[in-house]
Amino acid sequence: MNKLEFITRQLAKAQTKRYEHYVVHRIHTLINDLRIKFVTQQFVSRPEGRAVTDMFFPQLGIHVEVDEGFHKKHIDADKLREADIINATGHQILRVDVTKDFEDMNTDIDGIVSKIRYKVDLTANFEPWEMEAEMNPQTYIDKGYIDVIENVAFRTIADGASCFGKDYSAGMQKAWFPHPVEPYKFLWFLKLYENEKWDNQLSADEETITELSKDPNTFREHIDRNVRETERIHSRIVFARVKGPLGDLMYRFRGEYKMDLEATNYEVGCIYRRIATRVKTYPPNDGGRPVEKTRASMGSIEEFYHENIRSLSVANRLKLSSLILLDLTQNGNAVVESTKEDQVTAESKNIFNKES
Repeated sequence: MNKLEFITRQLAKAQTKRYEHYVVHRIHTLINDLRIKFVTQQFVSRPEGRAVTDMFFPQLGIHVEVDEGFHKKHIDADKLREADIINATGHQILRVDVTKDFEDMNTDIDGIVSKIRYKVDLTANFEPWEMEAEMNPQTYIDKGYIDVIENVAFRTIADGASCFGKDYSAGMQKAWFPHPVEPYKFLWFLKLYENEKWDNQLSADEETITELSKDPNTFREHIDRNVRETERIHSRIVFARVKGPLGDLMYRFRGEYKMDLEATNYEVGCIYRRIATRVKTYPPNDGGRPVEKTRASMGSIEEFYHENIRSLSVANRLKLSSLILLDLTQNGNAVVESTKEDQVTAESKNIFNKES
């Protein structure tokens, strides 16, 4: 997709609203600067639900609202809504009253265009809009971080995961796996909406994730396992599967979250609280040094099991266990001394007894 297609789609989203379409189109035309990105009908989180602003300039943190006649009947509600948006984002909201005289309305639009241009000139190190760069992992690797305020989203799980020290460009199907560099952290790409297996929800202020399984047979087991694994998994970096500005599926960065053990229970599910809105990124192999855990640095067979085998089904884990034991008994080069074999077998049984 190129800029022309993106811009025309954004303009088309407002075409059924005559006044909004006029204002948005005129502002874009008068700015006449393809370095500046705009989005129409932008969702913004509020303490209670979400709001939609008519036009948003993400590089500048500016929203434009088009006030039609019905807004005059909801002045107090609009003021509260505006205060919520400002408090939640720190952004600026500019308004156009389309009930004014036509010339006066256009004067207001001219004033908004001047303010946008002025803020571009005032912004140190203004980053021009580059469509490919904003969804390219290398952009954020070069920055050294990903921040929620930048509204970062990637097309695929592999793109998002590649920001953290390992190149996943060949593809990644898992939605949950260890951080390649930082121990005790996981990367989590989840659906924050109800689906066939889960009813996961993100609070309106995006500070809390509720994870709830819809399978009653595994619900309690899932919660017990997650609680038990908090010593091994201190936090999780979260990307939510969402629809992008043009309706395409993307993975948007939501921050770093940690399980709230006191709030988690069988009635409400697993509760996670946001502990950071910015996380560090790493180049592939962290500048040439292997960052994946090696066998020598695993710490224990149990840790290796948790990070590499636990995602398999119970049937496949049991099958894998049988294959390992068969290999140990049949392959002469792999047979260990009886005492070590007993130790390995005992530990394997212990792991499977705990996790199956």
